[in-house]
Amino acid sequence: MSYRHKAIKSSLDVGLVSEWNDDHILDYTDEIEEQLLRISEQVSEVWDTSQTSGGNAPIWSQVGSSGSKHAFVVLNTGAVAGNISSMRLKLGGSAGNVTSPDDLPIFTATINVDTISTTGNVVEFGFFENSTNPFTTNQSGAYFRIKNNQLYAVSGTGTAETEEIIGAISTYNQYRIEFGSSNIKYYVNDMSAYKVSIATNRPTTDLTIKISVISVNNVDSTIRTDGVSFVRLRKK
Repeated sequence: MSYRHKAIKSSLDVGLVSEWNDDHILDYTDEIEEQLLRISEQVSEVWDTSQTSGGNAPIWSQVGSSGSKHAFVVLNTGAVAGNISSMRLKLGGSAGNVTSPDDLPIFTATINVDTISTTGNVVEFGFFENSTNPFTTNQSGAYFRIKNNQLYAVSGTGTAETEEIIGAISTYNQYRIEFGSSNIKYYVNDMSAYKVSIATNRPTTDLTIKISVISVNNVDSTIRTDGVSFVRLRKK
């Protein structure tokens, strides 16, 4: 589902107060939208964590006093090299692919980087083929990667990948991945101007959503997310 305006106006048109004070309704005809993290939901309700290996399984947590609580999911590995903390979207109560690249899906998430090793490939999040283990070389998907303290956009077929650097990583950002018919666009914070567009090694397999961290150099990799959304075209 998507949101649309109740009333469509041309420039200089006039209208009623009600059209502008209550101007969005849900439209179920073209898209399906899922808000995946909500304060009322524990991680296990939405996410499968069985690809966690050695690290701590992602947990639901909250901060703040009564009346101003804020919920988020914490992924941390522990300070042992190779430990992974990972979560992938559930479908029908278990892990599974949820979309096709032909659905032109959109992934949006907020990621807070608490602690990571400044060397090595340590964080990845976005669209991935469900059965592939996190941090496998040449994964089928379209996702963000944090490596050597830099942010990258990645598109892969399962046998080859394209990696484009975006820039130095900062603590808290909003990220978006948008599939087009021939390319994939990657946004950070400014959703009106993409950072990178990739047209090579576009995945063709069905995909799910994953967020994963791995410990490198015995550094306890820790990230948090307080919001993930997913939009795809509705198939008739």
